[in-house]
Amino acid sequence: MAIISGIISHLRGSVGQLTFSRVGGQTVVRQKVERKAVPTRTRRQMRNRVTWANLVNLYRAFSGTLRPSFENKERGHSDYNEFMSVNHGVNPVALTADEARQGGCVVAGYQVTRGSLPSVGVQFGSNNVPVTDLSMGGITIGASTTLKTFSRAIIDNNPGWSHGDQLTVFVAHQHQDSGTSVPRVTIDAVELTLDVNDEVSLLGEMVEANFFTVEEGKLAVGGTVNGGVAVVHSRLAMNGTQVSTQFFVVNNNLLSRYQSAEAVEAAIVSYGGLTVDDFLTPNVDDLVVDVEMP
Repeated sequence: MAIISGIISHLRGSVGQLTFSRVGGQTVVRQKVERKAVPTRTRRQMRNRVTWANLVNLYRAFSGTLRPSFENKERGHSDYNEFMSVNHGVNPVALTADEARQGGCVVAGYQVTRGSLPSVGVQFGSNNVPVTDLSMGGITIGASTTLKTFSRAIIDNNPGWSHGDQLTVFVAHQHQDSGTSVPRVTIDAVELTLDVNDEVSLLGEMVEANFFTVEEGKLAVGGTVNGGVAVVHSRLAMNGTQVSTQFFVVNNNLLSRYQSAEAVEAAIVSYGGLTVDDFLTPNVDDLVVDVEMP
């Protein structure tokens, strides 16, 4: 507090950090004490925050291969908007602030596409090999298998498949940094357009050798996988690209650790903890989001 005289001695009110007032015929100036606002961090807000980063980092891991993945998007929405919207609050994975900053990611059963074509079923068989529900009509796949033979087997034995359709396989491999133990995901994206006229191209030259195999008459993909797999059927139509609705089918030895209550609490603490105990608020995450890709 200070008492002043001169031209400004008749001021009243505030100017910047200074407050002027008249006390006993004198002008007194006081400096305001600036208090930093403490951000509100409720449990629901923090649960959203600590699980958001995993979705962002997983989408980035697709490196642009997940387009176009959602038919009939809301007006103004991108595939990224749709991916975040349908997966937020579903199969939540909690990352600490440090893991999120380092691009950490854990594969969970997230939806990767939504469309009008029939879904392709996938389940993990023996030796953790993903096996689809696509019948192969008794053929075996070897070094001499041509694209024509492979295409004809799928089209002839699985209703809804046609010449020119695309078979896409996303294999998400889960691993950890050896030094920091930060969880990482790398995604292999393999696409193959069915062509019943191509008698020359060998399947083993178009994709990695032994990527496609046959298990008990069904198409198997990717070999042994620790992580997740999604197999997508797509088609070019008059109104654009049609896709099947698919989710990651998961065989991931890290997933339960990052979905535990302990992981959520550790992640919340890493962001500064809670500032408000919303005791009476139901523990329900928001499901609708609308954000742009960072």
